[in-house]
Parts: sequence; structure tokens; C-alpha cells
Amino acid sequence: MRSTLFFFFTLCFLFRSFPPVAAQEVRRLTEEESVRLGLESSAGIRAAEASADEAHAVHDEARGALLPTLRGGASYTRLSNNVPDAEFVFPGSEMPITLLPTERNRYHTELTLEQPIFSGFRLRNEERAAAHAATASDLAAEQERADVAFEIRRAYRELQAAMVVREAVESAVADVERHLEDVRNRLEEGTVLNRDVLVAETRQSEVLLDRVEATNAVRVATLELDRLIGLPLDTPVEPSDSVVVEAVPDGEAEVAARIVAARPDLRAMGEEVEALNRRVSATNGDWLPELTLLGRYVYARPNQYFFLDQEVFRPNWEVGLSASWNLWEGGRRPARTRQVRAQLEATGARLAAARESAMVEVTRQVLEVRRASEAVEVAERNVRSAEETFRVADEQFTEGAALSADVLDAEEAYRAALSRRARARADYAIARAALLALEGRVW
Repeated sequence: MRSTLFFFFTLCFLFRSFPPVAAQEVRRLTEEESVRLGLESSAGIRAAEASADEAHAVHDEARGALLPTLRGGASYTRLSNNVPDAEFVFPGSEMPITLLPTERNRYHTELTLEQPIFSGFRLRNEERAAAHAATASDLAAEQERADVAFEIRRAYRELQAAMVVREAVESAVADVERHLEDVRNRLEEGTVLNRDVLVAETRQSEVLLDRVEATNAVRVATLELDRLIGLPLDTPVEPSDSVVVEAVPDGEAEVAARIVAARPDLRAMGEEVEALNRRVSATNGDWLPELTLLGRYVYARPNQYFFLDQEVFRPNWEVGLSASWNLWEGGRRPARTRQVRAQLEATGARLAAARESAMVEVTRQVLEVRRASEAVEVAERNVRSAEETFRVADEQFTEGAALSADVLDAEEAYRAALSRRARARADYAIARAALLALEGRVW
């Protein structure tokens, strides 16, 4: 008895000390808010921006090769004691005369300046190639942002459609259960057969199974949207933006041409072609001589140019020109040129193919937007008709002028119409988002 009372009071204490955990608050988000959250948390965008930053660093390095180079150096050397001084012995004399003592502590400081004057235009072409490559990386990052925004918009609309379907199923569960209760009451009154009850019960089971699937679809869609916008995967999200159907512009060819011309990924490939053109010119510059301006300032003890002042720090400067000409490399220069020319030809061919494919893809997407817009209009009419049919069938059943199966069929048709409308709206919104992404735009 005492142990039972102790257990009871322990449970009471625990319940008072630890209140029940409240259900997690549903986060209502607009489409714009979702896209902004996703752009801020996307690892793919961070990787693309890092690659662009790397390309700009390469460009800065190539540009720095055109500027003067200034190097400094210092050294200290201690000679061993067995190094003799510079001595001279006069003929007939045994005593050597030290002409120049050896300085065993040697100090040397130096500043060297190098300025390329002519490099066969190789350095200039390499700098311009790096500039085109950096621009291509920026455009690739821009396309990555547009692609991420599209994935977020698609997940947003998929979740919205799944929630509408779940809501329709919940409404259908209530309608079927109410109808089942009516059929059972009429069975007791003797106005319907037992078969009608069995049919209604079967329909109830089907709707309950549909509710399980609809609830799971909402959970899966929520997980995907949470992942894309950087929220914890168990965060409940509710889309708050409705789908607004806008007029589809005429002239698929003109719209497709404008979008293809603006696509960042195609423009990036064009920049890659320009970069390779510059690299071809740079490899051709390997055949020409190079000329460099040299300047040097030395402050040393001893200074090699002041032979007699071994124990004194002496400064001196030098200015000169250095010319070099690589006359033969065993065939490596033409091989490099052929390699870059092959890369240029391959990239140019891929660009041409990508432009042709993009024209077809964009035109098809414009047609898809038009089809989805028409589908939304048809789905709206279908919902109105199915809703009215269900209402009339339910009233007629109440008045005894319709069968139970007619009500169940009308309910099923109405719910299917609601699901098709939700799917049509989501398809339209996704088609518009895909067209925006093809243009490389986020907004």
C-alpha cells in the first residue's frame, strides 16, 4: 500500500514539475519569404560564390603579372678563420704585406625591381582570359541562385497542393461519415437495403486510407521545403500565398529568343569561349621574345663593386634590360596551341548546341505555362459543376429521390475535382517559376 501511494505522489510531482510540451507552432510563409530563407541557407549558392571568388582571385593574380615586381632580401654570412687575407711578398723579403684583409662577417641587403615590357602579348591575353573566366563564374553563381529559387518555389507549391488535397480528404471524411450515419438510420426505418450500408462503409474505409496518404504527402512535402529553406526538418510550414493566374504573352518565338539571350548559363559559356580565344592568343605569344626592365639597389658589407672597402657598408644601384627568346621547346609550344584550340572548338560547339536546345526548352516551357493556365480555368469550372452535383445529389437523397450510391459517386467526383484544381494551380505556379529560372532570374 505504501509503495502504491509513493508511486502515485511521485507521478503527481513529475507532472507538476514538467508541464506537457506544447505543439510546435505552424510557421506561415509567403513564397517570397521562403525564397529569401532558401537563398541565405543554400550550400550550393555558397559553393558557387566561392568558386566565383576563386576565379576573381585568379584574375587579380593574372593582372598583377603586368605590374612591377619588387623583391627584398637580406643575408648574413660568417667565413671560417682559415680563409687567408690577400697578401703580397716582395722579392727578397720574407715578411708578407697584407693588401686586403678578408672580411669574415658579410652582410648583404638588396631590393630588386622587375617590370615586364614586352611578352609577346602573352601576359595581357592571360589577364583578359582570366577576366572572362571570372565573369563566367559570376554568371554561373547567378544561374545557381535562380535554380535554387525554382526548387524552393516548386517545393512551396507542392506543399500547398498537398495541403489542399488533405483538406479536401478531411472534408470528404466528414461528408462520408455523415452520409453513413444517415444510411444506417434509414436502414432501421426500412427505406434502404443493407447493401447500401456496406457500400457506404466501404467508401468510408477508402476515404480514411486516402486521408493517411494525404497526411503523409503533406509531411513529405514539408520535409522537402524545410530542407530547402534551412529550417529544422520537423518545422510545420503553411504556405500563405495563393496562386494568381496571369495572362500568358503571345509569340512563343519572341519570348524564347529574349529568355535565351538573357540566360546566365549560356552567357557563361560565351565568356568561356572568349577566355579560350584569349588563351589561344597567349600561347601564340610564346613564339615571341620577352623584354624585362630590371632595377636593383644593394647595400652590403663588403660590396663586390668596392673591392678595397671590405669593412665598410657601401650602397649601389643597377638598371638594365633583360631579353630572352625561347627558340625551341621540343614541340611543346605547338602542342599547347593545338590543345587550347581544341578546347575552344569543343566549347564553341557545346555553346551552339546548348543555344539550340535552350530555344526548344524555353518554347516548350512557354507552351506549358499556357497549357497550365487553361487547365486551371477548366479545373475551376469542373469544381463548380462537381460541387453543385454533390449538393443536388445529397438533397435528393434526403428527400428520397436519389440512391446512396449516387451521393457517394458525386462526393468522390467532387473531391477528385478539388484535387485536380489544386494540382492544376500548382502546375501553373511551377511552370511560371520554371520559366523564371530558365531566364536566370530569382524575382
